[in-house]
Amino acid sequence: MARRNVRAESRSRYYIRVEARKRGWNISHVGAGGDFLEENEIVARFPDIGLGRDKPDFMVCLRGEPAVVIEAKSESDKLQISIEEAIGYAETINATGRYRILLAVGAAGEADTGFMVEVRFLTDDGWVPLKSMGYALTTIPSIREVELALASDDGSTSVSVPASHEFIDAAIELSIILRSSKVEAPLRPKVIGAIVMALYQGTVDTEPDKALSSINELAAEAINSSTDISPEKKAGLIDALRLSGADFHRLAPSIRRVVAILRRLNVRSVLQTDTDFLGLFYESFLRYGYDNNALGIVFTPRHITRYCVDLIGASPADRVIDVACGTGGFLVSAFDRMLEGAKSPASVAKIKSSLFGFDTNPTVWALATVNMFARGDGKGHIEHGSCLDPANKAAVRGSCSKAFLNPPFSQEGEPERDFIDVAMDALEPEGMLAAIVYAGIFADDEHKAWRREFLRKHSLLAIISMPEDLFYPTAAPTSIIIAQAHVPLSEDAEVLMAKVWNDGFVKLKSRRIEREGNQLPEVKDAFDAMMSGEEISSELATTIRGGSIIDGTEWSPQQWLPQPHSTDAEMQAEQQNVIRSVYQSVAYLPELADEAIDPSYREDEEKAELPVDTEGSVSYFFNVLNGRSTGEKITPKAGFPTSPVEIRPIALFDSSQGRKMKPSMTAR
Repeated sequence: MARRNVRAESRSRYYIRVEARKRGWNISHVGAGGDFLEENEIVARFPDIGLGRDKPDFMVCLRGEPAVVIEAKSESDKLQISIEEAIGYAETINATGRYRILLAVGAAGEADTGFMVEVRFLTDDGWVPLKSMGYALTTIPSIREVELALASDDGSTSVSVPASHEFIDAAIELSIILRSSKVEAPLRPKVIGAIVMALYQGTVDTEPDKALSSINELAAEAINSSTDISPEKKAGLIDALRLSGADFHRLAPSIRRVVAILRRLNVRSVLQTDTDFLGLFYESFLRYGYDNNALGIVFTPRHITRYCVDLIGASPADRVIDVACGTGGFLVSAFDRMLEGAKSPASVAKIKSSLFGFDTNPTVWALATVNMFARGDGKGHIEHGSCLDPANKAAVRGSCSKAFLNPPFSQEGEPERDFIDVAMDALEPEGMLAAIVYAGIFADDEHKAWRREFLRKHSLLAIISMPEDLFYPTAAPTSIIIAQAHVPLSEDAEVLMAKVWNDGFVKLKSRRIEREGNQLPEVKDAFDAMMSGEEISSELATTIRGGSIIDGTEWSPQQWLPQPHSTDAEMQAEQQNVIRSVYQSVAYLPELADEAIDPSYREDEEKAELPVDTEGSVSYFFNVLNGRSTGEKITPKAGFPTSPVEIRPIALFDSSQGRKMKPSMTAR
């Protein structure tokens, strides 16, 4: 039993190190430039700290000075004990008068039940929960949170929004739990929406026999607290989020772990900020959670919803609609921008009455409503229904000034063009649309008549082609269309054609991660310049005359823009990569040599100057060939003849161990 406890304690400490690294701490030893000291290192670093045999699991230092103590317990029901012990260690240190610890962290749990964290701050009134926006932090505080807490010195801080990798990690972990609990894929986002709503309202009872009823009651309380949603809509929303039935009863034993993962994101505090927490989390969950495509959502990345709002704007005077709103990303982005311009409470109240949406999926509709509710828009103008329904189309016709949209991709019986037409009809004259759409309808012959008819009614202002991995894991070429309603396109009007190769993200290891070189701002500047009648100075964009497309010709930026070309250095580097891959393949499978390498190359070409009688990795010999120094150790091979150099693959199967070995080459 003692050995099991030691292993469990070790796992708890591992969890703390992992979470601390995610929160920005350097978990290396303070003496090596890090921020962390483990239990047995504390007194060695600070001999006068006043601790005896008993010491906290970790001490975290800020600029080399003790700042936070952390105590971990392996049993999930010992959270209170861990925080009390952490406070005790802090008070022992403070009693010396040489150091002052104001932050104590307790962590308890294990992999099967999840880890819970509590944070306390020492004020004149004693140890109080460290809070942001009135809600306690529930994970290891970040460096910034600690610095702000120490500066305020009153038990408050400003919560750090989780990084994208934290959302992704949590989304994947939650999806695995839901899948192992045999919750059907279309129901999984509903679970997240219900639990987030419950956490928004209060503390979930995670005991398996009480968890589901606790979630349902808290979610209902939150919904019923709204004074603006109609009773009928409240009832529908509560019903859409209710977790009941066999699917969810199988999940009950894992609710504590699900809650622990969401607490790790400081869900209650972050929901109070101007960050679209639910949107960011839904994006990660629906994009990276396994099998979540079964819900039928093509989720619009949050940086794209904000970008579309940047392109055409949204002010307190606008009335905004998304006729296929999904989880509400465009509406949230527009709502945030409109609030930035609000000058008075009356203006804020008007904004809350000026956002409209439709969605046909009851779960998605509920998620969108919860999303807007959490943002402070309690009006509930998101309707559960189809925008293509004649009554719904008539209800919103000509009522809005701005429309945003990402229509369902290639949905049978409901083509993208129909959603665009409804959105344009919902706009008043000169109202503006920004939509991201499957690019096929802007280029294929099938939609030529539709494009011609569209331009007879409305003005096309811009087409912006986007990177093809934008909606990863869905592979679909997309473009942003910007249009002005009920103003036919004139032959002399200018239309922007632009291509974005880099939207600030790149697909790497099955994720889209941030990278430098974001071209979105440059294209926006080009659009603004065109709208202002100024010259465009971007290689990413050009303008064309309306007359060149008024007959329905394709709206494809690639047709009008010069295609990027590679430099000589880039071409040479790519050529080297191709050759390297050929040699690596040959190294694994020597019999490919005759097929992959032209015999005339071996017989007639001048041999490269390589170190003979040596063995090394493929990269080593390529570095030598290219005149680059390499620190790789190579192995002399005794007994080889010193004939003209020829690169030959050597055997890469270790028969004694029954395994393949690292690709390498022998120079002979």
